[in-house]
Amino acid sequence: MDARVNSKLKVTTPSDFEIEMTGEFDAPRRFVFEAMTKPEYVKRWLGCAQNPMLACEIDLRVGGAYRFAFGGPDGHVTTLEGIYTEVTRPDRLVFLERFSMPGFTSDEYQVTSTFVERGGKTTLTTTILHSSKENRDGQLNAGIDKGVEPAYERIAELVATME
Repeated sequence: MDARVNSKLKVTTPSDFEIEMTGEFDAPRRFVFEAMTKPEYVKRWLGCAQNPMLACEIDLRVGGAYRFAFGGPDGHVTTLEGIYTEVTRPDRLVFLERFSMPGFTSDEYQVTSTFVERGGKTTLTTTILHSSKENRDGQLNAGIDKGVEPAYERIAELVATME
């Protein structure tokens, strides 16, 4: 199995409030879904050397929460926290999320991820719905694609090893 994302990460803005990111993986969708939802896998692809993962807690059920914490080079902790509002294995995840770092906490936004399999390959489409254009643009201008693209590469490497 080829351990890479087939096509470059595609980032679009379908509306003034949305960011949509799409990538294709050479793996069945159940592997991609598991890579996105099981702590033992998430720990292997989320974060980076400059911001190592300190905590990875996932209660994957409607109403369940998750929390990811990352250490920064300056000793500060950044977190992603949310609540699952829809869990349809292995097709779809919907959750409300908030990003926090010292001195800043984002407004809550909705994330919808769909996993579509064709011919043993999975297209992952993630749509982030913000409450305002300003919030959407803030996430875009912060370079979301620069963090997501290497994460997708690490997911591709991970799913290539799954059985």
